[in-house]
Amino acid sequence: MQIAIQGVKGAFHEVAARNYFGNDIDILPKLHFSDLAESVKNGECDYGIMAVENTISGTIHANLNLIREHKLVVCGEEYLRIKQNLVAKKGTKISDLDEVHSHYMAINQTRKFFKQHPNVHLVDSIDTALSMKEIAENDLDNRGAIGSLLAAEHYDLEVLAESIETNKKNYTRFLILRNDENWKKQPANKASMALILDNHQGSLAEILSIISSHHIDLSKIESVPLVGEPWHYQFYLDVLFNDKASYQNMIAEISKKLDRLEILGEYTNGNQSYSKIHHHDN
Repeated sequence: MQIAIQGVKGAFHEVAARNYFGNDIDILPKLHFSDLAESVKNGECDYGIMAVENTISGTIHANLNLIREHKLVVCGEEYLRIKQNLVAKKGTKISDLDEVHSHYMAINQTRKFFKQHPNVHLVDSIDTALSMKEIAENDLDNRGAIGSLLAAEHYDLEVLAESIETNKKNYTRFLILRNDENWKKQPANKASMALILDNHQGSLAEILSIISSHHIDLSKIESVPLVGEPWHYQFYLDVLFNDKASYQNMIAEISKKLDRLEILGEYTNGNQSYSKIHHHDN
């Protein structure tokens, strides 16, 4: 089974993919999220996995837009505790480092650690694992990188410091994606959808009231401006439900009051309980 990820081998996307699918998979690296979406859409891979939300950085709205625009099906989700690790060539000490490269989010998550090492210059890069790959391929002395333990192992680098992120409750939510033509519905208790309201006062409150009246749990709502339509918004919603019939009745009722409704996917929810994830993580 081939799984498309964003980033090179060893990226956190690969860690999440192996957690979800197991290790008997082939990884198809894509440097940009748009390339990942294209590869799922054109059948180049069996599934894709895409980050859409982080507990520190918030929602990646552009990725939700990519999923909708490419008409991809959300068929699952994975929550990953993000542990950032400082790595370098074997035999290197932290005191030897002049520069440390990584994605800007990884750098932002580890600034407190580097205050102890003021001589290290932090440099933004396009990807955490790519920063490690560059050290290995170019045999770079005096340069470190920040990223996953999987990437450190893959590129045969030494871990100088583990779990250097400031906030230990740092989780990323990944969505599992499939080409809509090849997806057969499975049992579900969660749905992701995109909707556009008809533009009248109280329309959002009306929709939320209908969702609640059917005993559906609204677990997430995000608004994104519609391009070229000032002050008109598209909403992304996640809902949890125990009864499929109640969910379907809710969909039928709100559909009549919307300009547009797109179901991005119906799937089984991932383990998003912090206490459970934290327990599993240890």
